[in-house]
Amino acid sequence: MQKLNKFNQFLLEKYPTIWNTKIVWMLLAAFVFHIIFFIIGYLSHIDPVSLQKYSVKDDYFKNGVIFIHLIISILLIVGWLLMMLKNNAFKNFYPTSKGKLFGQFVQYFIIIFSCTTFYFSYMTGFRMFINNKYPDHEMAKNIDIINRTAPFLSQNIESYTLENRLFPKPFYDLYCETDIAEIDQNKKFFVYYNRVYQYNSLYAKKSYQKDKRGNFIPPNPEYSQKIKPAYTTEEEKYETFYYKKDVVDLSSYIKTTEPSFYNFSEVFYDYDFKGYDDGVGAVESHNYYDKDSPDYILKNKKAIINQKTAELLNSKNQAELEKLFEDFLSISKTYRVKNNLDAKKWVSMIYSKDNPNFEIRYFIKDYAGKTRTDEDAYYEETVAVDSAVASSDYGNANYTRDSIKIREFNPEINQQIAPDKYAKNNMTEYYYLSDSMKDLLKSVDSVKKEDFFSDNIHIYLWVAFFLSTFIFSFRITGLRSLLFSVISAGVLTLTITLITVFYGMTFRGEEKYFVSYFILFIGLIILLIPLLKMNMLNKMVSSIFVNISMNGFVLFVLLIFAIIRIHQNAACQTMNAYTDSYPYKNCSDIFEDLGFMLSYIILITGFVFMYFYTTILQKWKAMPE
Repeated sequence: MQKLNKFNQFLLEKYPTIWNTKIVWMLLAAFVFHIIFFIIGYLSHIDPVSLQKYSVKDDYFKNGVIFIHLIISILLIVGWLLMMLKNNAFKNFYPTSKGKLFGQFVQYFIIIFSCTTFYFSYMTGFRMFINNKYPDHEMAKNIDIINRTAPFLSQNIESYTLENRLFPKPFYDLYCETDIAEIDQNKKFFVYYNRVYQYNSLYAKKSYQKDKRGNFIPPNPEYSQKIKPAYTTEEEKYETFYYKKDVVDLSSYIKTTEPSFYNFSEVFYDYDFKGYDDGVGAVESHNYYDKDSPDYILKNKKAIINQKTAELLNSKNQAELEKLFEDFLSISKTYRVKNNLDAKKWVSMIYSKDNPNFEIRYFIKDYAGKTRTDEDAYYEETVAVDSAVASSDYGNANYTRDSIKIREFNPEINQQIAPDKYAKNNMTEYYYLSDSMKDLLKSVDSVKKEDFFSDNIHIYLWVAFFLSTFIFSFRITGLRSLLFSVISAGVLTLTITLITVFYGMTFRGEEKYFVSYFILFIGLIILLIPLLKMNMLNKMVSSIFVNISMNGFVLFVLLIFAIIRIHQNAACQTMNAYTDSYPYKNCSDIFEDLGFMLSYIILITGFVFMYFYTTILQKWKAMPE
């Protein structure tokens, strides 16, 4: 205790501003709680099941930790204010320089920031645990095993139909046409129930010309002859149009048109954290390779999966397949993914003497128990209803036409089982919660790679800045002046709102210009009065202008940027109207150009303003009471 008193005495004598703000003790207290939150973050997801959910990085806000955070932050700040407000050098006319005043404000900011940013310590602990528990080299090895095993889960019949096949190479290079209306009946095609497949070679043409709406114009003579492209790929300066050329007969490769393991080519999960397949680990909205919008990076990855699956099937090495399944189930056990699979029985369901083409003869449930949960059942019912509505919207004439036309390709369709019924009839009692595995892998990657600091730091910076300016205003002008300032700001806001409403009802149109410049004019008056006319005003009245200026200057700067943005958008709209383009096409503004940098620019401007404004505060304090 004596050492603490000596240290306090040392600070009082040598560094009175630091002693007055209690920053040393507050930073020590904040450091202790940061350590505690780091430990909480490290221990929060020891159980792998806790990672089997969407957006696990938001658990801080969902599991109640944020409320503990808020309580501790409030207690620390209130306790700090009680200690600090016992002594106010400026209020008691002690000698105070401009630098000391600004130094106090900066210390307020540091104290509040350190007492409100426990989230970052929590996430740092969380990330350290994930990096230690799920190292990259181990995850890469496990994800490879998972991706090579996923083709044998057979949970969705649509993943095993013929249009998915990408190996051998002819399947990769050719375009698979599945639209009945586009099939050439005079050339080789393949049929499965109501699905028709025809493989075509392609030729490509690039277009660099755009129409008035900014869309690339298809090349000629195809455009003039109304030949539809199979698909297109758009770059920044051009768009490539792919057109069907010749039909290619792949009968030598296609032994069956039934759903088969040979056709599976989906990537269960990509370690590079790209948005593939079911959107698992998705950063972007585009999902899997589609003939109308191909992603060749993903297509290559899918082709590799397809090749590895085919080679494993062709080897007919049941021991190798069983070892793969055992490794997969061992990983699932480590990650606590629910399933009731057995490696040997699983292999026996795949290899059968009467099934040389490895057609899908069984299906594994993606849910535990006899039926799905209420949520899953609701989802399936919703999808079924939406599909029915879509079919109805498609038009009875088209629906009837295609129903008749499919019989031309498959006369025996009435004697065959529909794919969905076939899957239901061959569903086993085995289950594997693949979504849980995907969620876990996504959670691990998101915690490792997502920038939680940059996305959230602005909130805490601005909370600390505004609280600092508010407390600084209280320390300088006192409670009475601050209360009058708050009331005056409220009345001013209400007055501006009423004038704006009246303007909108009277003149109608361009209210944003009137509001922006009216607030800018009022703001300039509030800022200039303490600079030019302070001695002509009562000290209480001038304190109102001082307080509003300190607390509202950053908002004034933001208003200036907003006015610039309004004029940029107006100029862009005028230009697009002149060129007969869309109103906001290619319209960038200062907010989009600067992004998060705008927040830092305004924050720095706020600190610079506070530094120079301390001179005004000294002049205000020197005024007679």
